[in-house]
Amino acid sequence: MNATHWRVQELIHYSADIAWLNAEGARRAYDLAGLHDSKTHLGLDANTVSAIERLAFGNDSASGTNWLRARVPGNQQVVVVFGEDECFLCSSVFLVENWRDIFVPSRDDAMIYSNDTPFILFYCHENEFELGQRLVFD
Repeated sequence: MNATHWRVQELIHYSADIAWLNAEGARRAYDLAGLHDSKTHLGLDANTVSAIERLAFGNDSASGTNWLRARVPGNQQVVVVFGEDECFLCSSVFLVENWRDIFVPSRDDAMIYSNDTPFILFYCHENEFELGQRLVFD
């Protein structure tokens, strides 16, 4: 990731907690996320993700945080994918506690997944989450 990219600069205060992926790693992450991104609506693809849960939290970000705390697997590394060259690693605990500052300022959609479990999460810029389990997971 280019250190001068606007998203790197926007999140520079978290540089101790996130690790931006290099071009090859970001492309792999983007391709994997694309397998689970719906082609018909904003959200997860029911053909590649099971047990999808959805929360529309509007302006109540506290309810979004509580919902995530109850569902996001504890203390594992997750990959956050904004685009094909904008991806980083962080802990799931860090993500749950800081998602508002990571996602809300830019108002971009993001896909979040774990390399260790089939967990996958979609953040929609319209203040919605979708969470599920990837059907194909190695």
